[in-house]
Amino acid sequence: MELYLIKYINKMLKKASYEYDLGTNSWCAIVDELPGVYAQADTIEDVRSELAEIIEEYVFVSLQEGHPLPEFKNFRKVEKVA
Repeated sequence: MELYLIKYINKMLKKASYEYDLGTNSWCAIVDELPGVYAQADTIEDVRSELAEIIEEYVFVSLQEGHPLPEFKNFRKVEKVA
């Protein structure tokens, strides 16, 4: 069984744009659907790995702050009954 978070990260990695920056001699990656999600590393493998970690952090912060996530399952808050 694959966790939904892992599926989401993989889905967003497929939507990422990768580009080699000659000025810094490194790979850059962004996900347009996730504002502020950006990674930079020396190899494409490293930039993809770093991007996956950043997406994971973005998901956790967004859920904690109550911000919507594109294409993410909506989970209802369960209120405690006293």
